[in-house]
Amino acid sequence: MLTSIKSKIVFVTFALLFVLGAIVVGVAIMAFYHDKELLIGSNDSSITAFEGQINTEIAALEKNALDLALMGDVYYKQGKQQMVGEFFTAQILHNYPNSMGNGIYFLPYKVYKNQEISCIHAVWSDNKTIEMLPSCVNSTFDYFKQNWYAEIKTDLLNKKRVSWSRPYKSTQLDILMTTIGAGIYDGKDLVGMATVDWELDTILKSILKIKPTPNSFVLFADKTNDYIIATTEPGIDNSTIMGKSLETMKWFSDELKEGTVFEYKGVKYIPYIKRLNNEMFLIVNVPLFELFANAVHHLSVLLSVLLICILFIVAVLYQILKRNINQPIITLTDIAQKISQGDIDRTIHLDEPSELAKLAASFNKMKTDIKTHLTELAKVSSEKERMASELAIAKTIQDSALPKDFPKNEYFELVASMTPAREVGGDFYDFFPIDENHYGLVMADVCGKGITAALYMMSAKTVIKNMLQAGYPLKEALSRANNALCNSSAPLMFVTAFVGILDLRSGTIEYVNAGHCPPLYQTKKEYKYLNVIRNMVLGVKQGYEYQVEEIKLKKNDRLFLYTDGVTEAQTKDRQFFGEERLLKVLNQKELSLSDTLGYIYKKIQQFIKGAPQFDDITMLIVEFYHKK
Repeated sequence: MLTSIKSKIVFVTFALLFVLGAIVVGVAIMAFYHDKELLIGSNDSSITAFEGQINTEIAALEKNALDLALMGDVYYKQGKQQMVGEFFTAQILHNYPNSMGNGIYFLPYKVYKNQEISCIHAVWSDNKTIEMLPSCVNSTFDYFKQNWYAEIKTDLLNKKRVSWSRPYKSTQLDILMTTIGAGIYDGKDLVGMATVDWELDTILKSILKIKPTPNSFVLFADKTNDYIIATTEPGIDNSTIMGKSLETMKWFSDELKEGTVFEYKGVKYIPYIKRLNNEMFLIVNVPLFELFANAVHHLSVLLSVLLICILFIVAVLYQILKRNINQPIITLTDIAQKISQGDIDRTIHLDEPSELAKLAASFNKMKTDIKTHLTELAKVSSEKERMASELAIAKTIQDSALPKDFPKNEYFELVASMTPAREVGGDFYDFFPIDENHYGLVMADVCGKGITAALYMMSAKTVIKNMLQAGYPLKEALSRANNALCNSSAPLMFVTAFVGILDLRSGTIEYVNAGHCPPLYQTKKEYKYLNVIRNMVLGVKQGYEYQVEEIKLKKNDRLFLYTDGVTEAQTKDRQFFGEERLLKVLNQKELSLSDTLGYIYKKIQQFIKGAPQFDDITMLIVEFYHKK
């Protein structure tokens, strides 16, 4: 199987390229997707860890509020002593140092029947000690007008276990914060709430530092209340965006899903969406091209290695080919060039490689064959030149025999055309004056091709014209012409012909149809085939008597003559143009005589669709003006 150098090289090369390409491409693709998964997972893990920290703190704050609500319930039901309430709030605040402060706020007149405002609130002081809010101590803090109070109260009345207020700016401390509230109940009736204050500025600083890639950006918002807390999107000022609707962010929509890529400002992002336990959420948007930059780099490196390996194999293959194939081919080429220059006595000696040795043997045999065939080639060339010369002569004879000056006068107008086939044929047309009142018309087709047919055409054309111009009646003229052609030295030759004599005074045409195609006659703008007698062709039967017919042309009537090259034009699948199609084409348009012939030829070419023309296409049309 692998006995030749060529087969071994081809097999080894393709095997190496296939195996190496499959391995490297497979590894590259696997590494690329693995890197992508690692990068996506790594970012998700770090963001999820941060989410867990925030949720842990949220859970602690909510427990702080619930614990304080239990203490508030005890305070409300066990005497409502101010010192006891202050102790409870201070102790709970001490146990939860991450909160800014906490307190107990009662609904109007729930603690004392004659006192609307009743609250206890503990806060951390600047020196990290716990103090009571003075405005609660002296009952002057009108918390009923605070938005956070109204929001939490509404949720608690709707039996919500824990309520978070919308983020807001503290008027005293100028910091961003939120308040968490839990209900204090007397039976099923809400009598107050325990609250815990949480500073958001600290958590925001951590959130806004999340930046997996240089152009990543973060959105921190409260979706329940449709409230933007902060964002790191380039070109947006947090001080102006805070508190606005999420609709302000053009890239955001409710259909946004984690891991589903979206495009914003011509850049594709992958979103990481983390929903916190307090119904706030965090979205980190990372550009794909930055996230996968390392993965793309690794893939490029691996593909570069593959390219280098392929180039190396090609280089090695080139050296093998050059040493084992190229040099012997050069030797063969030099010898072949010398043989082509006429040195056919040189013998090629080449033993390896096996393919080229066989080729050398073929060259040697070819050299012998060339010697054998040179003589035959010279003979063939001579014969071809003789045939080409004969065809050229026949073509010249045929062209010179056809009149080119078409008559147009007060009596009639005549136009004719002949388009030869690839081989020279015997079609011809003729028109000539017989006397001052009569004009001869001839349309004929000689059987056969080549110079013999051309010479016979000249003979037929001449004898018909001579007999008519000699003044013989049409019947006698055709009989004499037929006898002359029968006596000619051209065996098995004959001619079909339509011969007519036009009377310029009356428009009458006497005619004989000697085995030719039936002409078409146009009167009143409509063509019809003439029902003619098909006499014997000329040149076959001596002494034959031809029957003469006549037709009278009226003013502007036309007579159309043609050879079978028109109706027998055929497509590649041997469909003929036919007499019916010719009649239809002639009746389609009223054109001038020359345009009519051109239109018919165009329709023939459209019909045959590039098929070769096997016969001459010859046409003649005459229009009688009938001028008296």
